[in-house]
This record gives sequence, structure tokens and C-alpha cells, in this order.
Amino acid sequence: MTPGPIARTMTNRFGIENFVRPAYPHAVPLLKRPRPERTLTHLSILARALLGALLVSLTGGCGGRAGEGVGRRLNDGPSETTVALGVGALPGRPGYESMLRGLELAVIRLNEANGVRFRLRLPDSGSISAVGIAGQLRDDASVIGVVGHPESGNTLEAVPVYADVEHEGVNAVVAVSPTASSPRLSGISPWFFRVAPSDHDAARFVAQWVRDSMHASRAAIIYRNDAYGREWASTFGESFAERGAKVIERAPYLSGIMEWEAYARLIEAQRPDVVLFPGDAADALALLRALKARDVRVPFVGGDGTEGMQGAPEAEGAHFVAFFRPERATSAEGRRFLQQYRERYTADPDMFAALSYDAALAIGRTVQAGARSRLAVRAALEQLGRATPSVDGAAGVIAFDAKHDIAGRSVVVTTVRNGS
Repeated sequence: MTPGPIARTMTNRFGIENFVRPAYPHAVPLLKRPRPERTLTHLSILARALLGALLVSLTGGCGGRAGEGVGRRLNDGPSETTVALGVGALPGRPGYESMLRGLELAVIRLNEANGVRFRLRLPDSGSISAVGIAGQLRDDASVIGVVGHPESGNTLEAVPVYADVEHEGVNAVVAVSPTASSPRLSGISPWFFRVAPSDHDAARFVAQWVRDSMHASRAAIIYRNDAYGREWASTFGESFAERGAKVIERAPYLSGIMEWEAYARLIEAQRPDVVLFPGDAADALALLRALKARDVRVPFVGGDGTEGMQGAPEAEGAHFVAFFRPERATSAEGRRFLQQYRERYTADPDMFAALSYDAALAIGRTVQAGARSRLAVRAALEQLGRATPSVDGAAGVIAFDAKHDIAGRSVVVTTVRNGS
């Protein structure tokens, strides 16, 4: 007889589980697969489903405090010895492959210890929105915590889903972002943490750096016209002014529809001491090419989203903000991460890889220390670096402040030399 449309899973050697949707839209994936040594009849499947529904109604359907749905059911410990770390990111977006590499190494690292085993739960095939991915991971009872999202905009949209605001937190799950840096994320939810500094920290640091190191007093800001770009530009301007300097030009841009020659002419006319660019790497390179075409020579400092311009000849001598640099990974955990990454991928890790590794370690170490439910993981993360020891990561120690921001992480301004 042809098998029914039961959801299947496939797990590779890294512990990454790829989910294949059921053949029919109305089919409901089973939370557990039948054991291979036992063949269940359709009648026994139905009986187990009815029994499970009855148990849920008795144990989880009687109300309770926010966050005690899936969290409460998992308080007795996972039903199996393996738990999943959800990958909160849109496939194909910038940084996604680097995230996966960092997470693969984190799973390998966590599984070196005895006890609970870890695997990755990827977004469903065809996922097109952060909100949709957040719903998938939140509703998967095997997911003990999520690493994501890397972008601030997508994170702002996804946080209410992870916190399960619609159901008063019944199925809430922790999300730890590797690189989302919007100031609006500080303290946004009890279920959200991040391991990257905020844009406020980065913009203030850059304002001080260009004033002290470059002795710049007149700056032009070309910023991506979204929450990230506007907030970064505003904070930089305020901090720059506090140091007796002035922003002489602020010009927004939209990716993919801009004439960069017009921006080059504007910069040529204004003659600033430095150009700040809180935007994307591809757009930064487009502006640098336009400036070069007009023979405009001006110091250029990109935001943390421009790390990808490394390797392009037109970026030679440009600066960018980084939350991680391989040469600064000098701790034992940092050196180990670097060695493993270089051996496996024959390249240096970027900040997406390193900070995804750190976010996964933060969740995994709390589980290994005894947290066996979503509620317990959240509570344990809140105590990292305070009531309990911090966790060693690739980019430094991991501890969170009262607003769930990373505590003590520094910002680095680096220069592109010889393509790196």
C-alpha cells in the first residue's frame, strides 16, 4: 500500500534536520516518528492521537501563566535526548550561509559533551517571511531556542511571534539574534536576547573614532532609508556634534534604484572630511565605484552591514564597523572556533558565522547546565554573567544586561587592506 502523506525528516551529519512538507495541505505532521522496529496500524495512530489530545487538554489546556504552554509541557525534560536549535533566518539572504556554518560548528561543539544532543531545525522549504519562519519554529515542540534573526527589521517583525503575544505567551520560545542591532530591540521582550552591540553603541564609537583618529570635523552620511540607517545616522550626528563637529549632509538611499553618480557629485560638491555609510556592502561598493569614477578621494566608513565589501579592489583603504574580527579572537574558545572554521571551510569566519556560533552556545550551555524547558532557558539566559558564570564564545564572553543586550562587547573599526 502507498504510504500516506506523513511529514518526513532527513538529518545530515551536522545534525541539521530538513523538514519535508506533507503532500496534502490539510495533512498534520506528526511530532514524533514511529520507531523503526514497530509498525503502527492506522487504528493505533488514531488511538494515540486521541489519547494525546486528552492529555493535552488535562495538562496544558487549563490556563496558567503566560509562557507555560509548550514551556510547561517541556518542564519535565525533553521527551527524547535530542533538542533542536531553530535557525531564524530567511534562506538566500546575505549572511545566511555564514550563519549555517557557524551553527554547524556550534552543534558539533555542544555535542562533544555527554547528555542532551543538539541538532538544527532549518526553516521550511519555500519560506519567504520572517514572521512565517518564526511561527514554524515557535510551534515546533522540539525547538528549545532559536538563533535569529540576523537583520533588525526582520527581528522586529518576528519577536512578537516568538513571544507568542497572540496567545499571551503560551508557546513562547527564546530567540537570540546574532547581529540585529537596532536600539528598538533593547528590552523589547522577555523572550529576546542578542549577542551583538546596538547601533547606538556602534554609531557613538564611530563618531568618537573619526573625530579622534581622523580629526574629521565635517561629515556626510549616506544612509539606507530604513530603521537601521535612520537610527544609525541620527545617533552618529548627535554624538559627532557633542564633540564639536558637524554633519554637513544627510542623504537617504534605497537599494537597487539609486543613481550613485548623483551621490558622488553631491559628495564632490560638499567636500566632507569623511563619508559615513550605514547600509549594505553591495551599495557601498556601488558608491565607491562612482566616487572613483569622478576621482573623488575621501575617507569612507561603512556600518556593520558593509563587511562584505572586503575582497573588492574598489574597497581598498575603506573602513567598516565590525562586531567580530578573526585577529581579535584570542580567547581559548575563539582560537578553537577559528581553527575549526578554517579547517572545515578553508576561509576566515565573518561576524554572521562567529556571532551565530555564540548565540547557539548561549542557548546550548544553559540546556547543558540543566534548563530543560523554554521557560527555564529564558530564565537561565537572564542570569548569565550575573547569578551564573558567563559563557565563553568566539567573539568573547557572553552575558546579558537587564535589557537582554550583550554586556561588555566592543565595536571594532577595521580597514580593508589587500582585499581583506
